[in-house]
Amino acid sequence: MIGFIVGFTPIAVAGAFALWTRVDRRPEIINLLDASPTSKRHKRSKGFDAVVLHQTGFSRGNDPTRYRKVTAHFVILPDGKIIQLHPLSAKLWAADGFNNRSVSIEFAGNFKAATGKWWSPDKYGADEPTPAQIQAGRALLRMLKSIGIRHVFAHRQSSAKRGNDPGPQIWASVGEWAIRSLELDNGGPNYAIGGGSPIPDQWRRPTP
Repeated sequence: MIGFIVGFTPIAVAGAFALWTRVDRRPEIINLLDASPTSKRHKRSKGFDAVVLHQTGFSRGNDPTRYRKVTAHFVILPDGKIIQLHPLSAKLWAADGFNNRSVSIEFAGNFKAATGKWWSPDKYGADEPTPAQIQAGRALLRMLKSIGIRHVFAHRQSSAKRGNDPGPQIWASVGEWAIRSLELDNGGPNYAIGGGSPIPDQWRRPTP
């Protein structure tokens, strides 16, 4: 179903986009809730208060329907489109130890590490986050803060296998921006859980 989203309840209407209403500067969000696998959704044992940022590790272009099986609440495409795949009330197996308390946001692309190298670029591409993705990510975090989000984490902080997730470019441009501009908490310079790794200093460079 594609329609307007008021709060978090989709209401069917004609049109191509889903809009968040009632709060200024909420971004347009494409609603793919009914097109995404419900088997990925689990019951939370408590409310959510955090966002976890990810990179998909691949890009399938700007067709929203090609991302419907991604395990995340939101995916931000290279052209800045935001798609919602699962309701915020659902716990997803997306962020390891942060699963129960978090909303997961994936940025579509295979982004380089702090070393300047990409993971298997011949197979998965060598992408750069686009300005449209960065602006969309910031707008989405601003909206999520308005409904109770107080923390922003990187997937690397909860997983030993996700050292470049979401990568320095996304973290510096969206994660650090949210810490500075939205006053979201990241747990501090050495914070990690469950075998994850803290945010490296080189990821924390200031951005406009």
